[in-house]
Amino acid sequence: MKFAKELEQDLVPEWKIKYLNYKAGKKYVKGVARAISRANASPRASTFRSPFPHQQASRGVNSHDAEDTDRLTSSPAPFGRTPRSQAASTAAARESQVLNSPDRNEANYGSFGRTPPVSSGLAPVESRRTFELPAPAITLPSAAMDDKGEMADGSLSEMTLGTRSALPRSMSVDMTMMRRSQEATFPRQSPMPNPSPAPGRLRRLFSHGHQVSRADSMRNVLPLQAIDTVRQREKEFFGFLDSELDKVETFYRQKEVQAELRLNALREQLHEMRNRRTEEITEARKHKERGIDRDQNAVGETTGFDGHLKWIDPIKSKLFRPGANSKALARMPETPVVGAMAGDARRDYIRRPHEDGVPYRTAKRKLKLALQEFYRGLELLKNYAVLNRTAFRKLNKKYDKTVNARPTYRYMNEKVNKSWFVNSEVIDGQIRAVEDLYARYFEKNNHKIAAGKLRRVNRRPIDESRIAFWNGLSIGIGAVFATQGLIYGAELLFDPDPTIRLQTSYLLQIYGGYFLMLLLFSLFCLDCYFWTANKVNYPFIFELDPRHNLDWRHLASFPSFFLLLFGIFLWLNFTRYGGDELWLYYPIILIFITLLIIFLPARILWHRSRQWFAYSHFRLFFAGLYPVEFRDFFLGDIYCSLTYATSNVELFFCLYAHYWENPPICNSSHSRLLGFFATLPAIWRALQCVRRYHDTKNVFPHLVNCGKYIMTILSYVTLSLYRIENTHSNLALFITFSVVNGIYTSVWDLFMDFSLLQPDARNPLLRDILGLKQQWLYYVIMVVDPILRFGWIFYAIFTHDIQHSTITSFLVSLSEVIRRGMWALLRVENEHCGNVAQYKASRDVPLPYDLPCEPLIERANTTETSERSEQRLSNADIGRVSTQDQPLSEGQQSAYSPATAEAGLRRRRKSEVPGAKSIRGIMASAHRQDFEKKRRPSPKIETDADIASGDELRSEDDDDDDTGSMVETRLELRRMETLPQESSEDDQK
Repeated sequence: MKFAKELEQDLVPEWKIKYLNYKAGKKYVKGVARAISRANASPRASTFRSPFPHQQASRGVNSHDAEDTDRLTSSPAPFGRTPRSQAASTAAARESQVLNSPDRNEANYGSFGRTPPVSSGLAPVESRRTFELPAPAITLPSAAMDDKGEMADGSLSEMTLGTRSALPRSMSVDMTMMRRSQEATFPRQSPMPNPSPAPGRLRRLFSHGHQVSRADSMRNVLPLQAIDTVRQREKEFFGFLDSELDKVETFYRQKEVQAELRLNALREQLHEMRNRRTEEITEARKHKERGIDRDQNAVGETTGFDGHLKWIDPIKSKLFRPGANSKALARMPETPVVGAMAGDARRDYIRRPHEDGVPYRTAKRKLKLALQEFYRGLELLKNYAVLNRTAFRKLNKKYDKTVNARPTYRYMNEKVNKSWFVNSEVIDGQIRAVEDLYARYFEKNNHKIAAGKLRRVNRRPIDESRIAFWNGLSIGIGAVFATQGLIYGAELLFDPDPTIRLQTSYLLQIYGGYFLMLLLFSLFCLDCYFWTANKVNYPFIFELDPRHNLDWRHLASFPSFFLLLFGIFLWLNFTRYGGDELWLYYPIILIFITLLIIFLPARILWHRSRQWFAYSHFRLFFAGLYPVEFRDFFLGDIYCSLTYATSNVELFFCLYAHYWENPPICNSSHSRLLGFFATLPAIWRALQCVRRYHDTKNVFPHLVNCGKYIMTILSYVTLSLYRIENTHSNLALFITFSVVNGIYTSVWDLFMDFSLLQPDARNPLLRDILGLKQQWLYYVIMVVDPILRFGWIFYAIFTHDIQHSTITSFLVSLSEVIRRGMWALLRVENEHCGNVAQYKASRDVPLPYDLPCEPLIERANTTETSERSEQRLSNADIGRVSTQDQPLSEGQQSAYSPATAEAGLRRRRKSEVPGAKSIRGIMASAHRQDFEKKRRPSPKIETDADIASGDELRSEDDDDDDTGSMVETRLELRRMETLPQESSEDDQK
């Protein structure tokens, strides 16, 4: 596999812009190669000798062919190799060539001094005789001569010094060539006439050349321009490497500092959990020895429960006895004692009232999850360093191969291998520390088991043909059965028996709701395919376990199998297989089998994924009681497009509760309960918005979003009232609320959920960062989504049918399901782009205990931190600020980043609108507040924000400054976009 594809596959999608831009680096190398090719193809390039000594000293100086072959390669701007046959022929021609030849005199001039011109009054060239001597070993350009025909004083030394200063990193001076230049002979005039050339390999030493014309002198400029072009391409390449190395180094150090702060916070939390659990076990043992009941006040205080829950303590003490892990915690040694600590000096924490205490099992579950997520982040950071080092090595190798540089890997050895992200062992030490903490606190000091549970199992690419075959087979068979069953059902709608016609219409309505759920599930699987193909990290967004999350192919096996089941039952039902006894009960069997497969508690059929799906529905049904996560509001929005299916819940139970007697009493013209089930998904979402406002106290966007779902509720309520009462006033209210709801939801989709229509974006009418490679998808969804939002208009058009036939309701619901599939594609993609802008690749799991801001355990770097913070301007000469021991917030510039032009642009952009964000910026980032990412800090922690450490997690709804990272990303993308254009323009010049 090519390294470019390997890098694209293994990199962290949220950190993509912080990796070495390998593709741009290859373009720089190709630019150097093109410049070398043009220099070799330029006029007189084959006879041009660079004044700079070559770098391949190991090849020797006696081989003229090797020197001629590598002459251009050894220049400061390497020109590549010359074919061996061409070099040999060129050298042979040079041996027998006359120095005063008109077409060769400019480049291969044999003497150090210029010959007097023809107009000087001397004898012509034909009247002079010259001695035939071997050709000089080296030729100097005319620039080294003065106007009097003699070597300028110090010109050779100046040229040599200038050459060495201009040499690239891979050049070295060959002193042998310099000695050859000093052995060149000086010209002398001869009064003798010019004889015929003597035999042998003798060449004329003293000559009287003609005056060089302007046209001939211009021909010498072309090779020099080619050399300058190659030098410029080399300079751009190494400048690119330096900037990329600084970018990688800065980002790595920033993440390393953040990881150190997070590890300290986790260590303090584990100590607190151990101390509290040890105290509980000790108190329980003492009360058991003294025969004191567990419901006394002292025990109630130590367990952290309020007075009205004290009666539960005896029951819990019997059911949940201290296990092996709790006993291991009790045997652990205490942490070091801080001498100046106030309070009880025997512990590393301050005793506080336990009215805000957390049960041990809750704290244990949260800390285990926090350690696992932190370990995953460390693995990602380590992989980041390895991939970037490999990318630098690959680029250096390509450059060395292009210019035939010796020694190889000069840049790697001098720069990359000495950088911090290559030599640092901090991350390895933190990985070992996390494994040790996990083993000591959760695995009874079994390091092997702890490491096995923490380490991420990277799935190797395997053959997915079998699962794809079964999915295709299930879809094909199910589609055939469903089509044939639908044809039979359509025939039964024209049956002579009116009872059969009526029952068939209601059976088709039940099957229609089931089909729409399968269709939306299939569209979600198709979205997963697009996310996977475009490197959208949807498992991280949905907070899926990376060890057990399903690939989109395995996930598609669920709707494929259910489609097969649906087709078979549809065919059996409308072929009336089994007689009249089963005619009306096939839907019950189908729904029962479906629910059994989804909620089956057995550890088969991807039970972890099914458990996640069932738990997500449990949180949705009790919306408002739980903090809102991404999966909660996403699932609620999915059900907002399945109102046809949710309404069928009332229809299903009503029909079978009345034994299919008088089915019309269960339809929308008679049942108010059906209207309630149509509004139930919007009610769930409204409750989630209220819970988000309760947690964050932010009116925008939570209460504004709640207003959107209130309009949806009013729309469905007035529709139900219109169907039941059939009055024009209800119809007018329905149209009014539906128009407002359609405009409300369309604007919210485009500006909030999609973050599109940004006027200053680099992509027209889109946004700066896009997760999908096909931009036409954005424009299609931007147009189709608002149109499908107004599908309700068909209910207002067909007013003659108050019931609104099943076909009309089904088609409107079908269009809404298709719209929701497109919405889900861009909603998750937009969330991923938000994570990319913040470089967020791991979760900050809320920690159970609210510890004080200043760490109470012994720290060796406490004084060093304050000392370093006072020396921020120590490195002002290079524009860096050393804040290694200071925590960095998301979007903040790294402590080790230089004061580049991009940073300056970012600061100037902030000052344009001081103290406030633009409305467009708030709307574009509103989607990040739809769910809870971090725990909101308590008020007492917010007051000490100036000294907050890494364990103090603030709400994502605070006014985070994400503009910095967004602008930095935008500038980086624009620079990389204009790179190929600038290179092509320079090459044309």
